[in-house]
Amino acid sequence: MNIKIEKGAKVQITDKPIVNVYGNVVQKNELHIHPVDYQQESEDVEYEEMKDETATVTSPNDAIRRCLEKLMQERITVKKGGKEVVEFLFNRQNHWQGVYRILVDKKYCKDSDFEGFDIFILKVMPDQVNKPYKKDSVKQISKTDFNIPFEKWKYDGETSGNRKVYDRMYAVVNRFKELLEEEGL
Repeated sequence: MNIKIEKGAKVQITDKPIVNVYGNVVQKNELHIHPVDYQQESEDVEYEEMKDETATVTSPNDAIRRCLEKLMQERITVKKGGKEVVEFLFNRQNHWQGVYRILVDKKYCKDSDFEGFDIFILKVMPDQVNKPYKKDSVKQISKTDFNIPFEKWKYDGETSGNRKVYDRMYAVVNRFKELLEEEGL
């Protein structure tokens, strides 16, 4: 969703539900335009000047979709059989666990609410993904070291398993987090 907002418009993106001028409840992270901006046009306004000073506002869902699209395009170079090979960064089913972890850490989803995550991710899912999303594979995060907030992740040879698998998951999650932050999320 793209919305053009003229300079000086009073815009609010809220963390709490509010009622808009039409009496509808505006949910978390939805756009609310202040009612004063609905006043009639004034004849002395110079619209040509205002066109250059508009901003584009997108919803958090649109931004998350863009970040997932970018994440799916990321490539890295790895050594396999003594050769360097370029492959997708996000290339395993369990990498959806990393997407879940960051969206939980950033409060877009609730921890252990796999049904809620399933509904949310299907809304923001890009058309093309490297590995199909499966709710059951994300539920497996509760059996791994990745079940704690990303900022607390630390490799432990006894519980973390294979170092390469851990490092790859860390790279996926870190890159997704960076992409979200570039979008202001």
